[in-house]
Amino acid sequence: MTPPVQQVLTVMVVTLNEERHIPALKSALDKLHLPEGWRIESILVDGGSRDATVEVARAAGFEDCQVLPGASIPVCRNQALRSARGHALAFLDADCLPDREWFQHALPWLEKPGPVMLGYPVHPPKTGNWIQRTWHAHWHHKHSASQQDQPAPVTKGAARLLTTRNMLFNRALLDIVPSFDETLSTGEDTDFAFRASQAGGLVVALPTLRVTHLGEPSTLRQYFRQQLWHANRKAYGTILRSAGRISGANAIFFSVFFLLALCLALLSLPLAVIFSSLWGLLLLLPLVLVTAAPAALIADRASSPALFFRLCILYFLYGLARAIDLIGLSPRKQSWKS
Repeated sequence: MTPPVQQVLTVMVVTLNEERHIPALKSALDKLHLPEGWRIESILVDGGSRDATVEVARAAGFEDCQVLPGASIPVCRNQALRSARGHALAFLDADCLPDREWFQHALPWLEKPGPVMLGYPVHPPKTGNWIQRTWHAHWHHKHSASQQDQPAPVTKGAARLLTTRNMLFNRALLDIVPSFDETLSTGEDTDFAFRASQAGGLVVALPTLRVTHLGEPSTLRQYFRQQLWHANRKAYGTILRSAGRISGANAIFFSVFFLLALCLALLSLPLAVIFSSLWGLLLLLPLVLVTAAPAALIADRASSPALFFRLCILYFLYGLARAIDLIGLSPRKQSWKS
């Protein structure tokens, strides 16, 4: 009797110096509740780790471990795509742990006809500190749909909420967006999601796709370095084109407005001294407003006044990191995890 044909979920992981997280990720994948007739194919593509990431991954049971020394993140992602044999495809980061029902929640959507992409912002660990919890609140409430008592699947503007920390799609999606943009050093996943949406794919942010992110920055220094690493002037242009120039480009506009407000703020003190008047300090107001306005919006959506002050701190550091990148003061950035 011919055995039944198994359907394959390919989980792809791009790594660099992640040996300490690999065993937990592989254990989470092994514990996934898979529908009958499905199995997992696990692919790891490493960009040239200096630790034992690849050896640990092979020992943990990853089926396919490839090493591309010095390759960028999108190059590694495209290599994983070329190697994948799955009917359903997924990207996770090495420091991310999917819940056991993760794929079961995704499958009914992935089986819909036509190209489909799914995902949702990741959760901080239960032991996360105020920085990690506050940044999760930013991601969770950046879309107005979060104000519902029981958040429903988001389709309008969903690409804003998707990253490769938690992304699934069917093979049909590769017919409209076959690869990641290898000219981008960072921001390639956001660009990939926006292009999928603009090309007519069904892009959905699904709250039931719960993934815990163990590697969120736990200090303000780490957070600032992370935002400086993610900032990418070239990605801004491609994302603006992919996003239809307006929809979904909030982060880019915030970065530009913050830079302009920062320039005015830096002028305020010299002007106050030169003209012996405090009126020059009014130029500080745009910087206060560009930071406080989004913080107030998110805090209101979260019904948490205390969140406002924490978000102001993070948004200021976010804007400062993006402003530094916009004016070209960080040409040789290293990963914040380096």
